[in-house]
Amino acid sequence: MTQKKMGSMKLSEFSGIKNQREKDEISIGSEDVVSNLPLETPSTQETVPTPDSSPPHTPFVKEKPVTINIKITRAQHEWLTDTARIVRENNDSPVPPMQRVYPQHLIGVAVELLQASCVDWSKIKNVEDLKHQLNL
Repeated sequence: MTQKKMGSMKLSEFSGIKNQREKDEISIGSEDVVSNLPLETPSTQETVPTPDSSPPHTPFVKEKPVTINIKITRAQHEWLTDTARIVRENNDSPVPPMQRVYPQHLIGVAVELLQASCVDWSKIKNVEDLKHQLNL
């Protein structure tokens, strides 16, 4: 009964798994295709930075976000939500989803500001000390 449905094909032929001989045949065939492609050489002209130009940008490495559970006051939550909404409404034209601002983005910027601040973390013992060093 299965011979009628599958004909002369084997089950392994449906899985997409290729045996070594088929892989060799494919790689040999692909070499012919590659050899027929026109060769394009990238421009070898080097860019020399001038004193007026900014240094070339290093590619931004996007890290995978992690979830944290934080407790903030209701007023802080409402402020974050309202501020993110104001930032989104500042755009005249539609913004792609990956570029829209939400409260978590504001928290991420706050973390970056703390990292860049000139706080002597060895002297911080509590939040009040941090606020004092940040002049809040």
